[in-house]
Amino acid sequence: MIKIKINLTENRYSSLEVSGHSNYDEKGKDIVCAGVSSVVVGGLNALTYENKKKVSIKMNDGYVKVDILDLNDDKLQLIMNVIIIQLKSIEESYKKYIKIEEK
Repeated sequence: MIKIKINLTENRYSSLEVSGHSNYDEKGKDIVCAGVSSVVVGGLNALTYENKKKVSIKMNDGYVKVDILDLNDDKLQLIMNVIIIQLKSIEESYKKYIKIEEK
């Protein structure tokens, strides 16, 4: 199962952590992992496009952690919101394979 943790600080997105594999299908055919990966990687590209010093990213196989270093940057908050909406859309269709926790 893919586990996603979203942290808020003062009602602003402060971090996003994605870990695990969905095991929906075998490697190379797993549409849930592919969908989550596409959303996350595209989101990371958007977050870092002009804001490399305002975010911290750690990545390994099956794991991504994004920390927003400037919580007052509205552009970063908007990008995080888009990422999270997309991930929640995937979760709605594949509840057995992805779980999102927001705190």
